[in-house]
Amino acid sequence: MSVEQRARLRHQTEITGLPVEGGVLQWLIDRDLGAEHVMAYRLVLEPDSALSHVHAGAEEVFYVLEGTGEARIEGATHHVGPGQAVFIPDGAEHTYINTAQTPLVVVGALAPPIDLADIHPAMPRLDLSGLQSASLNEGSVAPTMMDERQVTPTLMGERSFRVLVSPTVGCRQMTQFTGVIPTGRAPLHAHPHEEAVYILAGTGRLWIENEPVGDLRPGSVVFFPIGVRHTLENTGREHMKVLGAFSPAGSPEAKLAPSQ
Repeated sequence: MSVEQRARLRHQTEITGLPVEGGVLQWLIDRDLGAEHVMAYRLVLEPDSALSHVHAGAEEVFYVLEGTGEARIEGATHHVGPGQAVFIPDGAEHTYINTAQTPLVVVGALAPPIDLADIHPAMPRLDLSGLQSASLNEGSVAPTMMDERQVTPTLMGERSFRVLVSPTVGCRQMTQFTGVIPTGRAPLHAHPHEEAVYILAGTGRLWIENEPVGDLRPGSVVFFPIGVRHTLENTGREHMKVLGAFSPAGSPEAKLAPSQ
């Protein structure tokens, strides 16, 4: 049965958590919500826990909200903390490891969407990153970590964004970015891509066409199908910060002409 293609707004507190080894997983956006190009999740991993899995047919990106830990991908270890993002190539075995005494919280995305039955547990690999003989680029696309503090922001009027993961680092299917929205409302616009947006900080309002459809706060999740005209209004005094992932990959500045 097909799902109506329309923008959706929900909050993470309204989404059922699924118990996984060492933590809780929430599917923020998936095929049941109408997604055809990108799906998104939130994972909370408890201290001294690890979660390993593999999935063929989808690339993955994730961004660390809270805590510190490791992302071990095909034997290569990346030490991660808040504001850092990791790209996981299609089919790569990967493990999230919480090395701290507080929860490790990440928000991630996969493109294209896959069936949950296609995500399989995997045996954690040894850390081979210090060995010269280790093959860490088996599929010609290497896992990559990006730190948003080291990414120069791109200005888009009064707003700005930082592209963290894109085809530039080998991710063919999607783009991940963080964006900063000052107080006020930008003009309505539509994108040539499907987009998942997670509110990191600040408060605001979602507009679809010329109608306000709901309030935004940290933990709010918005799904935009291709071509839906929308804007995010910052109603607070502080900047609103968002995390976005969209597919097909491209630039956050890409917009459809008003006639489309």
